[in-house]
Amino acid sequence: MVTEELVPSTWGTFWDHFGETLVRLLEIKDGSNVLDIGTGGGANLYPAAKRVGETGSVTSVELCEHCVNKANGEIQRCSISNAEVLLKDACETGFPDSNFDYVIAGFIGWDDYFDFKKGEFVADDVLTKEILRVLKPGGYFGLSTWLNQEDLDWMKRFLNSHDIECRTNYHAEHEEGWRIIMKDKGLINLRFVVEIFYYTYPSVDNWWKEMMDYNWIEDKENGEFITSDIKSDARGAIKEHMTGDGGVRFSRTAIFMTAEKI
Repeated sequence: MVTEELVPSTWGTFWDHFGETLVRLLEIKDGSNVLDIGTGGGANLYPAAKRVGETGSVTSVELCEHCVNKANGEIQRCSISNAEVLLKDACETGFPDSNFDYVIAGFIGWDDYFDFKKGEFVADDVLTKEILRVLKPGGYFGLSTWLNQEDLDWMKRFLNSHDIECRTNYHAEHEEGWRIIMKDKGLINLRFVVEIFYYTYPSVDNWWKEMMDYNWIEDKENGEFITSDIKSDARGAIKEHMTGDGGVRFSRTAIFMTAEKI
């Protein structure tokens, strides 16, 4: 199980906060068998490993090989004996039917299957089908997803103000859409919780680097359309979000859902 002496390295900030929230809302019991979909930085994985204790287990699946190797490295470094991360497609896990007491999905997005703006399915929801296949009757499915990412919304508005049409870089989902998805699959006892988390980039340079890690226009490098003048304008405009010590403060809002399999 997770030791108190060594703390696994994660993506930190809001990731850890929201991961702890999702695991807490699921009320995972000691000795449970948990499937974590989309390991990422391990924000759900490590709190879940603490919850299940020595007699439980957490299996995480992830398609990014780097994330798999990083998480397994942290599991080994911190002597976490009840968790493992596998390089697997969550839509085709290969696990036995009714194998897990809980399934967790943190910020992986359902836009491939459901249009939250139109409120309708756009493809066969094979992911939810697989989740229900491996989840035990009476087991619980829990997820977290984005309602709002203030920093990305700010950047999109700023680029639009410079006549640059760009993507939002995240898919906002909502309770109404998830109620449709869950009703279609027959899950019951739905519970929704909304939570906002404020965080601060250490500096303007740190904030700008984070924004430039996103691909704002498909098939284009940011340097092709974000000029030095636009960068200068952004650094001036961001002052409304700056703290007294030079940080840049924003919020991200998440929605959490838990549901029970009949």
